[in-house]
Amino acid sequence: MNKFGFVITRHVNSEKTNNYWNNSVKLIRTFYPLVKIIIIDDFSHENYLKSEFEYKNIIVIQSEYKGRGELLPYIYYLKYKWFENAIFIHDSIFIHKRIPFEYIATPVIPLWHHVYDKEHLNNLLRIASHLKNNELIKKHLLGKEINILGINKDIDILCFGSMCYINYDFLNHLEKKYKITNLVNAIHNRTDRCGLERIMGILFSLENKQLKNIKSLFGSIFSQPQAFQYTYDKYKNDILSKKIPHFFIKVWTGR
Repeated sequence: MNKFGFVITRHVNSEKTNNYWNNSVKLIRTFYPLVKIIIIDDFSHENYLKSEFEYKNIIVIQSEYKGRGELLPYIYYLKYKWFENAIFIHDSIFIHKRIPFEYIATPVIPLWHHVYDKEHLNNLLRIASHLKNNELIKKHLLGKEINILGINKDIDILCFGSMCYINYDFLNHLEKKYKITNLVNAIHNRTDRCGLERIMGILFSLENKQLKNIKSLFGSIFSQPQAFQYTYDKYKNDILSKKIPHFFIKVWTGR
């Protein structure tokens, strides 16, 4: 079995967003020519969806769960186990440097993180109620467990975009303990998917104590250049100028 591979969540709704996944795949192929890539399509618009090349060693899965977005890699990786370890990314991620994922020794680590907040708390609690063994999760969502134990509040994080490096056995452990596949009945829209960032971050913090020391591969999402404002047009201009702000790029569209 392959040591690791990429799982890309894709949603194409325009000619511009069709460029995203094509560019993402081409860049992965530049630095990882033999690594398997899985594309999970979350109901793209067929009129705009077009492959620019005949890509090799790629599996495309049409999701049966419309609008679940960032949850989909977790669901289908559990089902198919394509490789030992997976890197979950959005189609709007562009890699410009080879990162040695094969040497990562932790079972899970977010790509970016932020300190947990209580945004849409009632919705977070609703989503968590779909999980098994959810009482401790709810305490962390509420902040009660932190206050009782006197733990530094920074221990709980959100996993930005639910993007991460994750080991299959670790994910399977989460499934057995918390039944995260139940979340297909809880995640339906963008607000829910933002809630997923927070719940997955807490699950990761609870089950992988190493995250107390190193919370993500690339640090706080808010520390990234032009975070939440870096568009695909800016990215293309920076490519032409040869001055991209980072070797692991995220562009924002608001789909």
